Amino acid sequence: MELVKPGLEFFSPIEAREIEQAKFKFYVFSIDAKDLLSIAYTSPRNKDRKSGIQRGLDKKRLMEIGEYYRNPSVPGILPNTIIVSLSKDAYFEDGKIHIPIKDGGEAFVLDGQHRLFAFLPEYSEKMTMNVVVSAFIDLEDAMKAYIFRKINMTQRKINPSLVYDLIPMLRKEWVTFENLRAKALLDYLNGQDDSPWRDGVDMMGGRQRTITQASFITRLKTLFKKNNVFETNEENEFFEEQIQAELLIQYFSAVKEIFPVAWKNRKYILCKNTGFATMLNLLKPITDDLKEKGKVLTDGKGLVLTRNDFKPYFEKIKDFSFSGEEYGAAYLGEAGIRELTQALKEKMFGRSD
Repeated sequence: MELVKPGLEFFSPIEAREIEQAKFKFYVFSIDAKDLLSIAYTSPRNKDRKSGIQRGLDKKRLMEIGEYYRNPSVPGILPNTIIVSLSKDAYFEDGKIHIPIKDGGEAFVLDGQHRLFAFLPEYSEKMTMNVVVSAFIDLEDAMKAYIFRKINMTQRKINPSLVYDLIPMLRKEWVTFENLRAKALLDYLNGQDDSPWRDGVDMMGGRQRTITQASFITRLKTLFKKNNVFETNEENEFFEEQIQAELLIQYFSAVKEIFPVAWKNRKYILCKNTGFATMLNLLKPITDDLKEKGKVLTDGKGLVLTRNDFKPYFEKIKDFSFSGEEYGAAYLGEAGIRELTQALKEKMFGRSD
């Protein structure tokens, strides 16, 4: 049987392995990402829902993946397969797959479109690598839709708390400073006997505590932003990890003393994501106010502030119950956190900004 297709240009034959599952055959091989990209295409589903299979490409996600590929300090590996359907002109013979070179129209991407299209020059520049591919040949549209649906329906998003819990196992150069420091602070706060957060965070992202590790770290990282309390600047008096840890212990010890009933109580929002984020938002204006009043915050030995310095501020808002029954549905999402922060700042300082 003659398999050579006259008039077509092909890549050099690629060693591949034939796999048979449920009467379907596909072929596993590796190919340079930019070579695959040159013949790849997708089929975004239209708004009228009458054509196309996939969601459209997300530029932000492409930029994030491209940055990962280019990052010299982390191993930009991509071991999971990209699944494609090749045209009827492709064929497998003598342990090798033969793929036609058709500009943007040979390999229909069923899974891994963002991983592949992040190799476009605008996202990954000249960076490329060999990628693993599982390729069907001449797959009918119904099966393309079936495979795409099945893959995306059965995938479960990884628990972000588990992802954060793996940070200590990674090399430091593979983790951003904010993630590394926030994780270290959480571990200290959650494990220290004198910490008000002792055993108060669900490290595996369950519902046994008022807040998960992922939410706790996500909120802590806001403190490292420019002009916030833990701004990543060695001239910042709160830059050292131990000072940051002690500051959070003293600060939340004051919160716990003023709101003992609400503290780590699931019926209240204080120690849930909304309340925790709000309390962190208040840390900067409180420390700034203390400075304006001439209070020394740190010295050569470390933190000078104690819980007693913070308590007067929380005394001003102690009539706010943080009851979940009363406020649980009133302050939802980021907008709710901003609204709650402004309301409490007005009570503390007589102003909201």
